[in-house]
Formats: sequence, C-alpha cells, structure tokens
Amino acid sequence: MTIDTDRLWEKLYPAAWKLARSADSIFDRIGEAFRGIRDLKGEEFPPEERLIYNEITVRMTRAGAVVENGAVTIGAVANTLKTMTETEATEIAESIFELFVQVAEIHFKA
Repeated sequence: MTIDTDRLWEKLYPAAWKLARSADSIFDRIGEAFRGIRDLKGEEFPPEERLIYNEITVRMTRAGAVVENGAVTIGAVANTLKTMTETEATEIAESIFELFVQVAEIHFKA
C-alpha cells in the first residue's frame, strides 16, 4: 500500500496546531485533536507510525460508549475523556505530537 503523506499531513497538522495553540484544557485539546484524526486508519501509516496511531486510538476509546435503551448517549471518546487522568491526557498529547513530527519528516522528505 502506498502511503499518502499529503493526507496524513493534512489531518495531523490541524491536530498538532490545536494541541499547541489552544488555551482549552488538556482534555479538550486532545479530544479535538483526536476527533480531527480519528477517521484515519492505521493501515494508512508506515509501520512505526501505525503503532503510535493505533495506541492513541485504543487509549482515546478505552472506556467505550455509553448505551442506554439501545442508543449511544455518550460516545467512546467523550466517555474516555471523563475517566482520564491529566497525566494520561498529557501522554496522549505527546503521542499525537510525536506522530505529527514523524509524519512531517516523511512528508517533507518525499
């Protein structure tokens, strides 16, 4: 599979910008950053970056969605953010930024 670094860059740049430039809480920043990249698939990344992306995805959705009467009342990301510590949120922010940097290096070498 060919890696579309343009697509990865276009998704990750705004996510990194949100992390760096917002005055929102760390939870709001990683929530917004992840929402911007969550439609990516691990297969779209080179192997090393795929591991980082997949770990971020697992960590951001670990609590699962809240379903009541057959309907989702709280999504997996929102529910996970409610139970996350500030330390974990900071680690995820660092992982998103690391992913951005690695993709940028690949993108601009191409």
